[in-house]
Amino acid sequence: MSTTRMMILGVVRLLQPVHGYDVRRELLSWHADRWANVQPGSVYHALKKLADEGALREVGSEQVGARPARTRYEVTDKGHEQLRDLLTTYLWGQQGGEDPFLAAFSLMIQLPRAEVAAALRDRARRLRADSDGKRAALDSGWAVPDNKPTHVRWMLELDIARAEGEIAWCERVAGEIEAGTPYVSPELAARWQGGFDFATE
Repeated sequence: MSTTRMMILGVVRLLQPVHGYDVRRELLSWHADRWANVQPGSVYHALKKLADEGALREVGSEQVGARPARTRYEVTDKGHEQLRDLLTTYLWGQQGGEDPFLAAFSLMIQLPRAEVAAALRDRARRLRADSDGKRAALDSGWAVPDNKPTHVRWMLELDIARAEGEIAWCERVAGEIEAGTPYVSPELAARWQGGFDFATE
């Protein structure tokens, strides 16, 4: 919820007074569901929760035709403090997160070497395709047109750089696995009885 809280407080502060529809639309235009895990369906609930907690205040509503009334929000002093704290925490900190790939990789010794190496090479291939698409969109100006803030380009460049680092790692480790680099010491292999030789499987 912390990332969603930060993003919603930030967007409300940029656009205030603003109603939920425009907050949701703005976050979708940023593709925040992809890189910040802000799910579009959670925006209205989060706005209400932030208002209930005193981080946002309702500043009236508007109704267009027969549609339901739209409540407009702005950030309170408490919300400004929360936003500042979250921005500082995430800009200066290094956050860890659950990654199913790392969990599976930690148990890779239970699969044949050829399968693990193939999975790593496939991961590198998919990352490269995604990164190449982003680079093409960036180079063409489509991803970051003139009306977008400069930091949007920087964020995309960071995403590409991270992918390139992981691509290189996948290919290097796949090569080591294929070359027969032992997974574990003989002593550990003897303790981790699994019905096959960890070092050579």
